Amino acid sequence: MEKHLLLAVGDDQSSLQAVRFVNDFFTNKSDVRLTLLYVAPHPPAVYLDDSDVYQRKRWAEDWKRGQERRAMELLAQGKTALVDSGFKDDLVSTKFVFSQYGSARDLIQECAKGHFDALVLGRRGLSRFEELFVDSVTKRIMNEELSFPIWVCQRPERGRKHVLVAVDGSEPCVQIADHVGFIVADQPEQKIVLAHIPSSQASESTYQEFFGHALASLLENGVPEERIETKVLSGIYPAAALQQEADSGRYAVVAVGRTGASGPGFFSMGSVSRSLLAKLEGAALWVSPSSCRL
Repeated sequence: MEKHLLLAVGDDQSSLQAVRFVNDFFTNKSDVRLTLLYVAPHPPAVYLDDSDVYQRKRWAEDWKRGQERRAMELLAQGKTALVDSGFKDDLVSTKFVFSQYGSARDLIQECAKGHFDALVLGRRGLSRFEELFVDSVTKRIMNEELSFPIWVCQRPERGRKHVLVAVDGSEPCVQIADHVGFIVADQPEQKIVLAHIPSSQASESTYQEFFGHALASLLENGVPEERIETKVLSGIYPAAALQQEADSGRYAVVAVGRTGASGPGFFSMGSVSRSLLAKLEGAALWVSPSSCRL
């Protein structure tokens, strides 16, 4: 089944980390459609006399042309890299827009209206999307009922493989397992490891039930059972345990639910995703929406 990803491209080379990640992650590229999007800011305010209205308008037009020229260079560079790595030319498109609501909101709206399967961001390229990581805005986005997951690629290391999926039995964790299965089912080199960090109150039967729910979702997406493993991790802090496992196993992806449930055996995936967002490097972070359409 075709996947359609929206890759955000910024105004520096590091923003192309999203391109590098998808190049390296997908070995079967035949059913992957990619759209590279550059969201440019509007011209900054220039204070001139009223008599200089023509000059101000001309300056703004020149500034916009410069922004578009630079964006087209970066978009073309990104597309060339994707096509050269094996993605089909007719399945890779580019789009340039000027920001209307602030870059983060523009990206969210573009992804939602385009029915993309995920929004892919390069971590250092997020200077253009800084508002995503201001604490109050981050909390609002993390709790918003988006129809798509977000992938954050912070200096992804080439050669990493496999997906580590955090499981706690909550609905967002089942959703992210569903998303992982949808993306990875036809990528035979990618193994999926379901991981749970039990609390002191959790029984083995409880977290085996959690594994069962996530496993069923993966199998429904066509992932062969021999490519799925389960692991019980230890640690007081789930985010630290996941990061340690990701580093030691050299996983390409850590996938988590946006929010979590409370109660015995559950841990707060909201806090886990925020912690990993700040600290995870080498592997991409895939975060589910609070409601998922897959």
